[in-house]
Amino acid sequence: MKNILFIGCGHMGSALLSAWIKEKNNKITVVDPLKYKHIKKKYKIDAFESANLIQNVNIFDIVVLAVTPQLVDKVLEKYKLLRFKKTCVIVSIIAGKKINILKKAIPNVSQMIRVMPNMPALVGESVSFLVPSRNTSNKNKNNIYKLFSQVGIVFWLKKEEEIDIATAISGSGPGYIFYLINALEEAANELGLNKKINQRIILQTLIGSLKLIQHSKKSSKKLANEIAIKGGTTEAGIKVLKKNNINKILSQTLKSAYKKAIFLSKK
Repeated sequence: MKNILFIGCGHMGSALLSAWIKEKNNKITVVDPLKYKHIKKKYKIDAFESANLIQNVNIFDIVVLAVTPQLVDKVLEKYKLLRFKKTCVIVSIIAGKKINILKKAIPNVSQMIRVMPNMPALVGESVSFLVPSRNTSNKNKNNIYKLFSQVGIVFWLKKEEEIDIATAISGSGPGYIFYLINALEEAANELGLNKKINQRIILQTLIGSLKLIQHSKKSSKKLANEIAIKGGTTEAGIKVLKKNNINKILSQTLKSAYKKAIFLSKK
């Protein structure tokens, strides 16, 4: 039996909670001053407005920090003096907060793992990047790996600095994709088809294309070239993308997000 405490339960925390609660060996407790009543009613678990209402924090094997970066300092101040057990591991999905900062905030816990999941965890299709503190036990590493594997695929990072790269690519990635989908929808609407039909066409085209590349041994570039036959419609469209330097735009997009991630991690 793994006793898990969620500190905060926003969009990402709720996605993890929904997945992990299905495992019978997980006993989950949540502290969230805004959502505790809803969580308690929906999941039939212990949920509290404040950590002070928990009788014994020494029972928890895993503590998940799922509060927003803006609130983390204020929230963790309430946990500074709580006596978690020595084998407990802190799992932080808080963007921009390094392990050494978290250790100062909760000095009674020495084992920590930073995780950068992304929003598709809501449908079990996340990409999660994990980086542990030096003294995190193999048992805790394995437990956390298994937990995040329930919401998608998992990669271990060797250096904490690599989290910033992961943030720019996969953490922010769904936002780029949704923005591009919206741009495609608006462009398609200009051609005259029904808006609802356009949305379905674009989504199915994306789903079909992703499934095709997943099952193909060919590179994305090779597949694009095979569709863009000389003198055809796809070639005409891709010429516009090349003319407007889509590669440069996407490169700048990732670099801008990466720089922002570095900036936030230094605050």
